[in-house]
Amino acid sequence: MTEPSAPQQGDRRRWWIVGAGALAVVVAAATVAWSLTDSGREARPTPTAAVATTTPTPTPSRTPLPAVPDRPSDEALAALPLAFHDAVIGQLLDGSQVDARNQWTTATPKAPLVPLYAAPDADAAPVATLSSSVSTINTPTATAVWGRSAGEDGGMVLVSTPSRNRTPGDGGVAEAPSSTFAWARAADFTLAGTDREVRVDNATGTIAIVHRDGTVETSETARLGTPDDPTPAATKTYMEANYVDPQVPYTQGHPIALTGAHSSKLAGYGGNAALTALHFYPDPTGSSHGCVRITAAMTDALAELPIGTPIEFT
Repeated sequence: MTEPSAPQQGDRRRWWIVGAGALAVVVAAATVAWSLTDSGREARPTPTAAVATTTPTPTPSRTPLPAVPDRPSDEALAALPLAFHDAVIGQLLDGSQVDARNQWTTATPKAPLVPLYAAPDADAAPVATLSSSVSTINTPTATAVWGRSAGEDGGMVLVSTPSRNRTPGDGGVAEAPSSTFAWARAADFTLAGTDREVRVDNATGTIAIVHRDGTVETSETARLGTPDDPTPAATKTYMEANYVDPQVPYTQGHPIALTGAHSSKLAGYGGNAALTALHFYPDPTGSSHGCVRITAAMTDALAELPIGTPIEFT
């Protein structure tokens, strides 16, 4: 077996050149390939991980509560007319000026005098005051709430007053409203809920204590006024006081429930501004002069109600 002969000198040089060229081609090809590959790598966008974003829910802005009148100074309050049962204050409101609806709430003044307003506006000026005690009998005051407006410090409340805004016969008009209302700052009162009211029905001649759900606690036939001296009708008011008066002999020691309502036709009666009361009377027959004559049992039932209890005359 013969071995391959070794290349000659010239052949060695040609082999090196050819080999070197081939190596250069391989290296160049590899360089181009690396470059293309690297270029492609740079050209491709780098994938970005998805980031969950949460859009915050906007917090609704609260509408500011309406302002209420500032409390007047004690000096300013003392200069205003006092709303008591014999007073006539023209700026007070009557049933034709307000939509009075039972709020089943009583309101007790926190101060000796609280301001009353003819409107629930922040810039309203007080027109009168309500005392923390009932004049002449010196018992604590509480009144009924018939409406409420939104506002700072609890807003404003529509309350009953014991006064008139005009007198029968004024300006040649024979009749006048039996009851009046005024706006007041809720912050000036201690408010308490009540679940009963008194209803006097002129059409049926009855008086009843009725619960908020409409159930009747007690009811009886009453003796009412005459067309000339009528018992108030279409009137919303409150129990101003409940007391025993030995100077009124026909009540025979039974409590008198005094209302904030007045006669619509009489300017005065018995030395006062024709106030309407719910009281005992020994004669079970006959008519009153506008008051509501009731039995001793009913006077006792009324005496159990809180002062300020709403009363409706229909």
